[in-house]
Amino acid sequence: MKRSIFSGALALSVMLLAAGCSSNSSPSNSTNSSFKGTAMTGAGATFPAPVYTQWFKSFLSVESGAKINYQAIGSGGGIQQFTSKTVDFGASDAPLKDAEAASLSRPAFMFPTVLGGDVVAYNLPGVTAHLKLDGPTVANIFLGKITKWNDPAITSQNPGVSLPATAIQVVHRADESGTTFVFTSWLSQESSDWMSKVGAGKGVQWPVGTGGNGNSGVAAGIKQTQGAVGYVEYQYAVSSGLGFADIKGKSSSDYVSPSVDSISKAAGSLQLPITSSTNILDSTAAGAYPIASTTYLLIYKDLTPLGKDKAQTIYDFVYWALTKGQQEVSGLNYAPLPSTVAQQDLQQLTQLTYNGQGIQPSPSVK
Repeated sequence: MKRSIFSGALALSVMLLAAGCSSNSSPSNSTNSSFKGTAMTGAGATFPAPVYTQWFKSFLSVESGAKINYQAIGSGGGIQQFTSKTVDFGASDAPLKDAEAASLSRPAFMFPTVLGGDVVAYNLPGVTAHLKLDGPTVANIFLGKITKWNDPAITSQNPGVSLPATAIQVVHRADESGTTFVFTSWLSQESSDWMSKVGAGKGVQWPVGTGGNGNSGVAAGIKQTQGAVGYVEYQYAVSSGLGFADIKGKSSSDYVSPSVDSISKAAGSLQLPITSSTNILDSTAAGAYPIASTTYLLIYKDLTPLGKDKAQTIYDFVYWALTKGQQEVSGLNYAPLPSTVAQQDLQQLTQLTYNGQGIQPSPSVK
């Protein structure tokens, strides 16, 4: 029986006094140089939470009233709250399914914001080298078919590395998660056995292992358990001091280590608009990390129901995040969007409306 023993869903909020009041007039535009922003709420993915935390803090120096309370509860929870309109924006690493998009009360856009990677992280004291693993081997570990770290399927890919006979302890997400969607989508591409027995989704029936909430919960579970293995966003493995594997995907003859550079190389073919099948897994680009992903902000096209100040603040924040904000992500072990993708994003942003009119960025964000 699987147990959920690690909790780690982040509750992120940056607090300042809210400014402005709403009315039925058009939102602030380039003629209003004194716009200070107003409070907003959002919820969703833990995958980009370190970047979003930094962005929300930095954006306060741009619009001092833009208090953004973001609850990092997982992509599934973010989509649910966005759909029920209990938050002003959602966040997900998984694109909306067609049925999820159809259930929204009005059309919405998905904005890629930053690039990251799922890594296979582990806790093996005494093993200092990055292990090398291919897709079928990773699938068999998470299927429970490979149960010891010195299994021939692992040792054959790691000549010269002394691997113990320690039992493998799988740690996975317990909550609905875009990180899980990315990881299980990749496993489904790599292993027909995985595809037929488990498949891809934000939440799946795990054959083995214990569950943790959020990327931080899985990282904590791995760190606390000798012999553990799990999947987390790259930054969480780095900040937790975990070992992580170099990965060989279907389209590569080499094992690729996750890094800002290798994650960035996977996104060259990304095109908007985002659809339910969009992904950058197993990129054919040289040196691309196989389990790379972007993550999305979910924003309604018509922002009128939010009021003029929230409409302007959301627009300004996304504009800033896609331009100046991209300069902050590499230091957090994420990759900025390729310029071609950022430009597509900005073009999509011009389609947001308030009272039937387009919105212009405030001078402070340019």
